[in-house]
Amino acid sequence: MSSGQTREPEGGGLWKGFAAAVFIIQALASALLCFKAFSLGMIPEKYLYALVIALWLLLMITALLLFVGADRPLSGSLAFKRTFAVLIAVFMCFTSVTGYKAMNRVKTAVDEVTGSNTASGEAAVATMNLYVISKDSAKTAADCKNYVIGTAVGENARNSKAALNKMSAETGTAVQSKEYASEEDLIYALYRGKLQAVMINSAKAEILTETEEFEGFIGKARLVREYDITESDLEFIPGKPEDSETSATKATNPIQSDTEVEGGITTTPFILYISGSDTRNKQFKTSRSDVNILMVVNPITKQILLLNTPRDYYIPNPKSSEGERDKLTHLGLYGVGCSMQGLGDLYGCTVNYSAQINFTGLETLVDELGGITVDNPQEFSVINGYHYKKGKITLNGKEALAYARERHAFTSGDNMRGQNQMRIITAIINKATASKSQVLMNYSGILNALSGMFKTSMPSSDIEKLVKMQLSDMAQWKIKTYAVTGKNGSETTYSSPNYKSYVMWPDDKAVAEGASKIRKVLDGQILQ
Repeated sequence: MSSGQTREPEGGGLWKGFAAAVFIIQALASALLCFKAFSLGMIPEKYLYALVIALWLLLMITALLLFVGADRPLSGSLAFKRTFAVLIAVFMCFTSVTGYKAMNRVKTAVDEVTGSNTASGEAAVATMNLYVISKDSAKTAADCKNYVIGTAVGENARNSKAALNKMSAETGTAVQSKEYASEEDLIYALYRGKLQAVMINSAKAEILTETEEFEGFIGKARLVREYDITESDLEFIPGKPEDSETSATKATNPIQSDTEVEGGITTTPFILYISGSDTRNKQFKTSRSDVNILMVVNPITKQILLLNTPRDYYIPNPKSSEGERDKLTHLGLYGVGCSMQGLGDLYGCTVNYSAQINFTGLETLVDELGGITVDNPQEFSVINGYHYKKGKITLNGKEALAYARERHAFTSGDNMRGQNQMRIITAIINKATASKSQVLMNYSGILNALSGMFKTSMPSSDIEKLVKMQLSDMAQWKIKTYAVTGKNGSETTYSSPNYKSYVMWPDDKAVAEGASKIRKVLDGQILQ
C-alpha cells in the first residue's frame, strides 16, 4: 500500500454492509406503511403528508448515524451513534409493521361491515327449526333420531327435506318423517301427541307466535336445533327452486334495492335504514326486525335525525299487490328491501341504504370508546340487577347492552325500548365524534366491534369517505330523535291472513310530523 492511501479500519467493510442492510430494511418498512396508509382511503391528506415527512426525517437521521464516520476508527461516541441508529431502525420497523397490521385490520373490519368480505361462506336461504313438546326430554338432534319428524308440504317442502338430510347426516340415522298440509296442522299434531317433533321454517314460526291462536307456541314447544339451508343444500332436492320460497320471501311485487347517493355521500344528504333484533347471535339472518330506525344524515349541516317506528306498526306491505297491511316487523321476513320500501312509502321519502344491527358487539364497542353518557328520561331497573337513575348516566359495555334490550320495565314496552336504543346510538355517535376522544387511537378496535354488531349495504368506499371526512374535521354532529306513536288493535295481517295478531294503528299526525322532520333535515334546515 502506498503512503498516500488511507487504510480502511479493520471491520469497516463489514460495518458498511450491515449499515446498508439496516437502512434498506427501515426504508422498505416505512414504504410499506406509507403504501398501506394511502391505499386505506380513510386518512386525511394532512395526516398522510405528516406521516411521510416523519418517516423520511427518521430515515435520514438513521442514515446519518449509520454512515457518517463509517471510515473512521471506532470510538466510544461513534459506537453510541451506531447503536442508537440501529435502535431507531428496529423501533421504526416494529412500528411500521404494527401500523400496517392495524390498518389491515381496519380494512378487513370495513369489508366485514359492508359485506365485501365473502369468506364467511354461503348465505342461508332459509332456517329450519326442530321443535319438540316442552316436556320432552330430548335436548339434541341425536335424541330425536328415532322420532317421526313432522314436515309441511308446499312452499317449505324442499327446505324440510334438506334439513332432514342434514339431521340424518349429523345423527348417522335415516330420519323418518311424515307430511302435513300446513305448519298449523303440524303444531296441532305436536300439541295432541300425534308427533314427537316437527320441522318448521323459522320465519313461519315467528309469524305464527305473534297470532292470538299460537302465541303460546314457544312455551308449549321447545327449540332443539336450527338448520341453516343454503342453495347448495337444495341442489339435489327434487322440485322447482320457487317451491323452497317461504311466504316470507315469495315476491308478488318487485321490491326496491339500494339507491345510490348522487354527488357523493360526504356532500349529499342520505337516509340509512337500521334494522335488527335484540339478539346475541353473531350471524345476520333474514328475520323479523325489532329495531326499525331511519337515520337521516345531512353531512353538510352535520345533522342527524333518528326516527323510530314501532315494530307492530300496521302499514301496507309492499309485497302485496292490493296494499294489504302487515306488521312492520313482518316486512323484514321478506328481505330488508321490503322494510326500506315500506318505511319509505309511510314517510314519503327514499331510503338509500340499509344496515342490520344486533347487540353482539355492543359491549365491546362501548368499552372501546371508554364508556358512553346517556340522558335517561325515566328511572328503572332490569332483572339482572342494573339500576338506571333519571338524568345523565355513564354506562360501560354491559350496562349499555342491558339498557338497550330492556322493555318489560316500561308500560310502553317496545316503544320505549326503541327510544332507548336511539339514545344508545346517539351516545355512541357523540363519543365517537368528540374532538377530545381517543377514537383515533382505538379505530381498529372500534371497527372490529362494529363488525360483530353492524352490517350495511353502504359501499366500503362510502364508509371510507365518511371516516376520512370525520377524521379531517372532527365535527360535532347535532342529533335529534323522534318516535311515532299509534293506537293498539287486533287484526289479521298479510303474512298471517287466517289469524289475528296484536298491531298498532299509525297515528297520522305523528307520521306527518316524522315526515316533516325528514324533509327538513334533507333540505338543510336545523331541527329545534
